[in-house]
Amino acid sequence: MPATLITPTYLDHKTAIVKPTPVACDPTNGNRIPNGGHLTLEMIAAAGGTVTIAFPNKVDGQTVPPLTYTFTGAQSRMAGGWPVNIYGSEVLVTGSVNTITIVATEA
Repeated sequence: MPATLITPTYLDHKTAIVKPTPVACDPTNGNRIPNGGHLTLEMIAAAGGTVTIAFPNKVDGQTVPPLTYTFTGAQSRMAGGWPVNIYGSEVLVTGSVNTITIVATEA
């Protein structure tokens, strides 16, 4: 099956929003998240696990290496700042367990 889409919530400086509900990672199919260049991910682990972010883009014919974040218990982490020209217009996220959730925002 294709990766499960997580749609980012778009932020601007004029309107404050209620924090979006986190979406559970799909450890079987993975998740895909559109990247407009200002994507921020908040990853929340209930009891540990890993999140690997892969990028389908290539730079000078070379694959951009994936990033892996390791959670050793109940933790929350944030990551972002993936320019589209390097990382592509979509990031592929694989959480090791569905107890890791993600809030995706794009400014």
